[in-house]
Amino acid sequence: MIIVKDKLGKTISGESVNFIETLNKEGIIVPEYIIIHFTADRGVENSINWFQDPMAKASAHVIIDRDGRITQMVEFNRKAWHAGRSRWSDRSGFNDFSIGIELENPGKLTKVNDRFYAWFEKEYSKDVVVAAKHKHENTTSYWHSFTEKQLGVCFQVCKLLMETYNIKGILGHDDIAPFRKNDPGPAFPMESFRAKLFGREDDSADIYKVKANNINIRKGPGAEFDPIVQLNKDTEVEFIKSKLGWFYVYVLLATPKDEEPVYGWINGDLLTKV
Repeated sequence: MIIVKDKLGKTISGESVNFIETLNKEGIIVPEYIIIHFTADRGVENSINWFQDPMAKASAHVIIDRDGRITQMVEFNRKAWHAGRSRWSDRSGFNDFSIGIELENPGKLTKVNDRFYAWFEKEYSKDVVVAAKHKHENTTSYWHSFTEKQLGVCFQVCKLLMETYNIKGILGHDDIAPFRKNDPGPAFPMESFRAKLFGREDDSADIYKVKANNINIRKGPGAEFDPIVQLNKDTEVEFIKSKLGWFYVYVLLATPKDEEPVYGWINGDLLTKV
């Protein structure tokens, strides 16, 4: 199974791959990131139709339905309109250098008495509901689960993309547009998903504490890179990847709504594992 001419090949894990083109796209890009979304829609056909509508001004490279079927709508070396206004670390405008993967999922649900509804008023049974806190929220809310098949196919697609392009990271829409977007949300196992893709030995997130006060988190893996912010002793960070003894981390702090979440590099000697 290979990627040819920036389109997926015929099958992945026994599932056929359809290419349904949308004109909601622009010129050539060099993909550096993969952004995971959920469709927050009534079904995959609605999402495909929406992405084909010029009035939508939206699209994604790939949609994966709940049975693992794949529909590609934009070539991976072309710009899709999935990220919108976006920023992460020192980068902005993620449509210009990322691949968008949409997973069929109605998203956040509303609980009314003992019943659960999507924003489009469809009711869902309790057995597909996940009660969890979103990382940018302080209270528990309700989310529609993803299927095991869907997550497995998404993993295979991401793995193929990483083998084909110089992919630097896997992010959620809620990472690059925090407080504006909440997908893929806490029902998507981002920590274990990312850990497997980058070859970690287990599925758990590695959490570290800063050993001292006034420790710089930097824009790159080295003291020559500019600091982003200083961290105090016992601040917790989540490990993402490492390079030359430096750890690329996500700072686990409650982020005010008018600020961006903090990602950056910190000397691994200045951290202790929790």
